[in-house]
Amino acid sequence: EAVRFADAVKTLDGLGVTTFVEVGPGGVLSGMAQGCLDEAVTVPVLRGERPERRALVTALAQLHTYGVTVDWRQFFAGARKTDLPTYAFQHERYWVEAPE
Repeated sequence: EAVRFADAVKTLDGLGVTTFVEVGPGGVLSGMAQGCLDEAVTVPVLRGERPERRALVTALAQLHTYGVTVDWRQFFAGARKTDLPTYAFQHERYWVEAPE
């Protein structure tokens, strides 16, 4: 049976859906959705070349920049704030290393 992807995307657009999140092994469908709609926001989450955790954070950040409300407190639950130096030339490293 034929897949009517373009029709489905246009139907969603007609219903007011403007943001599409692709959770799959690449970004093929995101590219296809962008080809169907001029104003579509498409964010592919899982990317083969990136670790899953990094890909998820990147996708959430992209969604945030497009105006989607992301519950960052929930995402970073258990994290703690740290004080950063106020003097720009204090040469101490404050990066948090990601677990391997």
